[in-house]
Amino acid sequence: MIHSGPDAVYVRVRREVVAVLSRNAVALPCALATALADTADLSPDGRPPAPGTRVEVGPEQLCFPGADVRVVRTTSHASPAIDPADAGTMADRLAGALDGAIPSARAELPPEGLQALAAADPGAVDVLLGLGSGLTPLGDDVLCGWLATMVAAARPGAAPVAERALALADERTTALSATLLRRAAHAEVVPQFAHLVRALAGRPDTVARAVHDLTRIGHTSGLGLALGLTLALDHLGSRSTCS
Repeated sequence: MIHSGPDAVYVRVRREVVAVLSRNAVALPCALATALADTADLSPDGRPPAPGTRVEVGPEQLCFPGADVRVVRTTSHASPAIDPADAGTMADRLAGALDGAIPSARAELPPEGLQALAAADPGAVDVLLGLGSGLTPLGDDVLCGWLATMVAAARPGAAPVAERALALADERTTALSATLLRRAAHAEVVPQFAHLVRALAGRPDTVARAVHDLTRIGHTSGLGLALGLTLALDHLGSRSTCS
């Protein structure tokens, strides 16, 4: 185990991280969701298992000192497909609903990195990857939001950025962030991100609520994902206009 808290514990399985979540946690695309009220139920001493606790990995199960967590069904974390022709409208709706929330995230990251990402320049990865504090640094969250959006839109410009990110992730950022970047490269996202994409594409009356639900995730994670989505939609919209 590499990290723990009352709502989530994180287990390193080879180069991937698998999270075991309480019923109150954000449903990560690399997680096992449970009905536990608290991860303390995974330990015999009534506290969340401590980092370094040995966890046995079996076929479709993780065995903690106090309980076994078994996979009983799987769910999709795929983002809804995005039609690039809709990107301009989606970007406008998103900008209106964010209402000034994004500048705080932009201010923490180098402008040249964000500009390069908006242009689908793989060099953005070298600037943004691993930048920021936490299990998922802000720069990584932006990259995840951008990658998931571009892959959901089936744009070839995503591939060089994804290749650069995945080549550097294991050395440049946290194990959890590296896992989430690999998931984003397959357009696998948290449900709040998928809900926002769906709202932007066809449910404008629900956009404000969807933005609220996404941006409240973590200290900066939701804002980073929203910023990555913004940069990708701007890129897609400009390409659609040019074509």
